[in-house]
Amino acid sequence: MTRNRWIIVVSLIAVAILGLLVWRNWSPPRNNAAPATVRFGSFSSAVDYGPYIVAKNKGWFDEVLKAKGSSAEYTQFQSLPPINESFATGRVDVVFEAEPPAIVGKAAGIDIKIMGISCSLVQEILVPKNSNVNSITDLKNKKIAVLAGTSSHYGLLKILKEAGLNASNVEIIDMIPPDAKNAFQTGRIDAWAVWPPWIEQEEIAGTGRVLPRGDATIQSIMAVRGDFAKQYPDITRSLIEVLARAKQWIGANPAEAQGMVAKELNVSLDVVKRAWPRHDWSAQLTDAAMADIQAKADFLKSNAFIKNSVDVRGNLVDLSLNY
Repeated sequence: MTRNRWIIVVSLIAVAILGLLVWRNWSPPRNNAAPATVRFGSFSSAVDYGPYIVAKNKGWFDEVLKAKGSSAEYTQFQSLPPINESFATGRVDVVFEAEPPAIVGKAAGIDIKIMGISCSLVQEILVPKNSNVNSITDLKNKKIAVLAGTSSHYGLLKILKEAGLNASNVEIIDMIPPDAKNAFQTGRIDAWAVWPPWIEQEEIAGTGRVLPRGDATIQSIMAVRGDFAKQYPDITRSLIEVLARAKQWIGANPAEAQGMVAKELNVSLDVVKRAWPRHDWSAQLTDAAMADIQAKADFLKSNAFIKNSVDVRGNLVDLSLNY
């Protein structure tokens, strides 16, 4: 998807949602009763969803919801528009994703809250194993694939800037990971900015290696539909506690957690083991993390991926239910 198509998609979502929000522009009453079903989702699949995967497989979400007379339903989204459409229409309540989708939704007028963080992970740039590119500066005039408007896109530009380069010094090609994988393996691109497990699959296959890393991270977050959090604060708090429980369990049981993630993602255990150290499972929504998310919101605005500014600390992150 090109940047122009990406912008058109986001604009159409915003227009479609505005009408809906007009009649839904009210604050639902707090309700201690439970909904019949709490709908969970994730944006594609990634190693950084480890806490969500563990909690789902251990039955912890189902456990706390059953105690409140509710049940869980799980789905996986493959693109951004259905996520924010589902948030706007109340067809999903909690989504595990990186920061940009939540920022895009908030900018479009959807009431989304970041209420937890799964982990922080390092942004890597992959090059072919036999490439003559050995440093970030060697990327000058090279073709680099990245999914436009993502944390990896922001991270790539940040890493280039730290090395004295900018977007005009390279050719950035907008590609979804499966297409970028094919382009990488067939030599049509010189580098690829992406997230686990894509990186590790190329490393283990002997087809790729990462460059010395720059100072760029991805925040893997838990986004909650604003109306849901207002209407069911007790349930929302319980879900936040389950996320924290899963993160602690991962720290104490890394081998078992890696097995669960490998099975869920349908990748080899070696791939997940290799990716594991790139993730900080103890990460919290600190001032530094919120500043990083704000930088990505500003990046999306300045590059016309969104039309409206987003105040991350004031309107997007909500820590009011955190224990």
